[in-house]
Parts: sequence; C-alpha cells; structure tokens
Amino acid sequence: MSRVASGELSSAYGTVVWDGVGTLRLRYGAAAPDPVRPRLGERSLPVEALRAVEVSGTGIRFVLRDGADPLQSVTQPLIDLYDFPEADPELAEAIAGDIRRTLVRRDVPATRATAWLLAPPVAPDRISGRDASLAVASGHLTFTYARGASRKKKVLGAPRAVPLGDILEVEWSPHQGRIGGRGFLRISTASTPEHRPKPKHDPAAMVTHRGTDVDALFFAARLLTRVRP
Repeated sequence: MSRVASGELSSAYGTVVWDGVGTLRLRYGAAAPDPVRPRLGERSLPVEALRAVEVSGTGIRFVLRDGADPLQSVTQPLIDLYDFPEADPELAEAIAGDIRRTLVRRDVPATRATAWLLAPPVAPDRISGRDASLAVASGHLTFTYARGASRKKKVLGAPRAVPLGDILEVEWSPHQGRIGGRGFLRISTASTPEHRPKPKHDPAAMVTHRGTDVDALFFAARLLTRVRP
C-alpha cells in the first residue's frame, strides 16, 4: 500500500485529520450518540499517545496508551471517544498504515504513559451537584454538602477537605435513566472501604444534576491531572 502524506476521513461521529507527521485532529460532530463529543468540538492527539489503530468494516478506532488521556481515564468503559464508525475502509486503512509506520519510526512504546499526553478539557475550579458542591483550592478538594444531603455524607465533617495527594482515583458516571440511576462523581483514597455505599450516601461522592454530566466529567478529568500531574 502506498504511503499517504496526510489524510482526512469522515465518519458518522465526526472527522479525523492526520497531518502525516505526528498529530491527529479529531473533529467531533453533532451526530455523536452522547453529549460529550459535541461539547469537546475538536481535540489534538499526538501520535505518542497511541498504542494501536484498529480498522474494521465498521470504521476506525484509535487505541490510546493507558495514562495518556485524563478524559479517557474517567470515561472508560462508558464512552469510547476514539471510535469513528461508518468511515471509508480503504482510506481508513491507508491512514492507519501510515500512523502505524510513524509509531514504529518514533519507537513509541505500547506501555503506560509516564505523563499525561493530552490536556483535560477546560473546567471550573468549583462545581455543584444535587447534594454537594466540589471545589479545588490550596491543594485540597473540598466537599460542601447541601442541606438535604444524607447524614451519612456528613459523618466525616461538613465541609470536608481532602488533600489532593490523598486521592488515588477519580470516578464519573452519567445519568443512565431509571434503570441505571443518577450520575455522580466520586473519589477514592487509601481509606476508601472495599464495599462502598451508594453515591447518595457516600461522603466521597457528589450526585450530579441531570443535564450536567459533561460539566462533571470535565471537572473530573481536570481533577485527575491535579492528582497525577
């Protein structure tokens, strides 16, 4: 197969632009099945963030190295931001082949990235949910519980400040209808119990308002980069 210096590939979820050197520009369209992609608009993806490129009859998918993208770290496995279905398979294979050769030429390892290779989306330092507000300041994440929050949430203090250095994981989940339940954002520390209470009773969780899932996601991704610079 001949080498492509660059290429632009249209899919059902947006457009992939490969510059032929080392950068992918992902332009998400309004037809995506989730609210995250349209809010992102466009992302720049360095080839060093990739572990593999998969092409099938249904489109092209970029597989990122673990630890490369804070946004992916809190969306998986709920949303795959790097799957572009319904793309021209011949052009997809040509672009994928050139990217694979670039990965070999640059000796990009498939191992976990030692630092974030993509920046998180822009997010505020404070976000409000149904039962709490979260704020990042002075090296701490502070939970300020709403008046109607569960008493179990306030057992460790109200407000409650958690040093960023104590946070091990940041978890996000969107609203998933009546069956799936409410969306939430929560953290884990060394003292987090193995069997956690539901988010509405968990002191380390904030239940989100319906319609603010993406705001909570962007806050979670930015928080993760502060926990793991």
